[in-house]
Amino acid sequence: MGAIRVTTHRYSFQVVREQEPAYPTGAGVTTPHDAAAIAQHVIGGQISEVVLALFLDARHRVTGYAEIVRGTLNAARLTPRDILVPALAVNAAALVVAHCHPSGELSPSRADRQVTVVLRQACELIGVPLLDHLIVTEDAVFSFRESERWGE
Repeated sequence: MGAIRVTTHRYSFQVVREQEPAYPTGAGVTTPHDAAAIAQHVIGGQISEVVLALFLDARHRVTGYAEIVRGTLNAARLTPRDILVPALAVNAAALVVAHCHPSGELSPSRADRQVTVVLRQACELIGVPLLDHLIVTEDAVFSFRESERWGE
């Protein structure tokens, strides 16, 4: 019987051009609901927490997206670096971050709120604005931008 070898490389990633992506790129993101539709399609039905980053061009069209981290049933460990390194590598002009709550509960946790504050500050410092942080389930969405009135 042969052995199975699994290797991982810390902080390594590659840009992959999919023949048929899970959601077509080029879609415009003008409202939180536009980004939420993409996030729900890609990660809404997951059974563990998944953090997704949508990379946008200067006109807020989706140029790509990446699964940043896959966590457990109710947690995913995330730092701004995990999102900003790939965003800078693909020359994103802005981004939207989304993660799913497999429990179906939309209310953000204390950790969700803390990560959002730190991520917004890091994005502002780097010059790649965070347009929203979404929590999605299969049929519902929570938008930090809308609930905390970021634009006002």
